Amino acid sequence: MRTGFRILQLAIALQAIAAPLHAVAGQDKPAFSARTPIEQLAANPAAKAVLERELPGFTTHPQYDQFKAMSLETLEAMFPDAMPHERLKAIDAALRAIPAAAKSPPASATAPSPSPSPIAPR
Repeated sequence: MRTGFRILQLAIALQAIAAPLHAVAGQDKPAFSARTPIEQLAANPAAKAVLERELPGFTTHPQYDQFKAMSLETLEAMFPDAMPHERLKAIDAALRAIPAAAKSPPASATAPSPSPSPIAPR
């Protein structure tokens, strides 16, 4: 019986130690990068500004709908002559510099709560 209690104590202690470490580890991950799907970049004002500054007309390109689900890194791999790798690295650095707080919340977090039904339940 005491062994089970000690295991529980150990599990609680490990959880208390791991929680702050997990939070700190998440802070290092950038909100955006050249690996982020282009449509996610275009949906965020700060990331879209980087795209428009570095690649004018990119989000209004006639074929945008065909490549918006891809990342810039994927496009570079498919079309290596379209953009110098150094330019992609510069865009990636600019995207990684955008603070995580600037990342748009998921659509479900911003959706309005459903209004109560005008019909009362019976």
